[in-house]
Amino acid sequence: MKPNAKYIIWPRIDQKTCLKCIITANLIPVVIEPILEKDELITDHEMIEKRIKELGPENVLAVFTTTSCFAPRTPDNLEEVAKISKETGVFHVVNNAYGL
Repeated sequence: MKPNAKYIIWPRIDQKTCLKCIITANLIPVVIEPILEKDELITDHEMIEKRIKELGPENVLAVFTTTSCFAPRTPDNLEEVAKISKETGVFHVVNNAYGL
């Protein structure tokens, strides 16, 4: 569906499995650093949207978010990322490895 897409937008977490999956699939990770808000690290939604626009939505295969993280990192806000994905036409993949 997106034959020229080679980038995955990845809000950084300290688990390396997601990063290894991206590289094994021969895709290029675009790491989005979290924002410090009070005592938590949260997803930088504005930077996700900015990077998609910079790279061109046709070149971005997906945003790869995570629901299970270790403190002080909070789970990614799936609703906000889903809105960005819908608006830009970029797929949204969720790592829910330890979720219920």
